[in-house]
Amino acid sequence: MTLFRSIVLVAVATVLALPAAAGTFWKRERADGVVEFTNKPQAGKQWKVLFKTGPGKAAALRGSTDIVPARDTAPARFTRYDRDIRDGQAFYGIPESFLRAVIKTESDYDPNVVSSAGAQGLMQLLPETARQMGVINSFDARQNIMGGARYLQVLARRFCRTPAATDDAQRPGERLTVCSTDEKIKVIAGYHAGPGAVEKYGGIPPYETTRQYVGMVMRRYEQYRTVAGDGAQDR
Repeated sequence: MTLFRSIVLVAVATVLALPAAAGTFWKRERADGVVEFTNKPQAGKQWKVLFKTGPGKAAALRGSTDIVPARDTAPARFTRYDRDIRDGQAFYGIPESFLRAVIKTESDYDPNVVSSAGAQGLMQLLPETARQMGVINSFDARQNIMGGARYLQVLARRFCRTPAATDDAQRPGERLTVCSTDEKIKVIAGYHAGPGAVEKYGGIPPYETTRQYVGMVMRRYEQYRTVAGDGAQDR
């Protein structure tokens, strides 16, 4: 391993170990080939923005910086919470495939995960969000799933404005809405970075952590949706 490669790896490791609230990271390459990284604002054209992190959960670099990382690797974990996930769909109208995509991305189905931002459990609820959703114990799988589904419903009601097709069961004067793809993206981004950030930027905030998160959730959602064939439940 060359000296240059060693220095770069050490620098990257240092960046990943920074506190969750670090915000924006810059980098520059010196004349001697050494690449430097910092989370403090720097002057000069040599410094380039490496990536930005946002508020709340968007401040966390998941996986490598988790306080308690995912450790459950048993295949049974993927079916262990089936009833709770189906109940989340039944109570709050969030498709099962959507809930599964969020859970897989957030915690890999391990209810004990704690992120460096302080998010907890299967759906990685921040303590304040959990309290607002009526969750007493975020490490209780059912409470966490139901709280996460409820919060997704709150976000869907906030961002989803696409009129639904006319339904024979629709009551006179009732206006039903569904989530378009763009609106689903806003819901996911709001779940990660907060609805205020989504409204501020009119869509996905310019945080690398959130952009990566939204991409992972949407890919998994489409994958699970195709396998489950639950397009009719996509509300």
